[in-house]
Amino acid sequence: MTFKVGPTVQPLAPRHVEPLTKGPKQATAEEAAGQFETLMALQMIRSMQSSLDGGNMFGGGVEGDIYSGLAEWQLAQILTKGSHFGLKEQILRQLPKAEVKQS
Repeated sequence: MTFKVGPTVQPLAPRHVEPLTKGPKQATAEEAAGQFETLMALQMIRSMQSSLDGGNMFGGGVEGDIYSGLAEWQLAQILTKGSHFGLKEQILRQLPKAEVKQS
């Protein structure tokens, strides 16, 4: 009985690998204002949710809290996706022109 020997496994060619991050990423003023706007919308939605009888629209318990948190976050992102909310634009108007980097 003879065995056929296939090609041997070669090590991967050494390549220069870039680190995942080169340091803390500096957010532009526009990105920071957008994130702040989303957080403000999230706080408003959570305040409205707390006025419901059950505390949130998905009921009580851990599952309700998880689903409610996910739904609130998605709703905040949808509300602030366009320029309909307006808080981001107001923040950017207040900044000196040198700090605002338009992309």
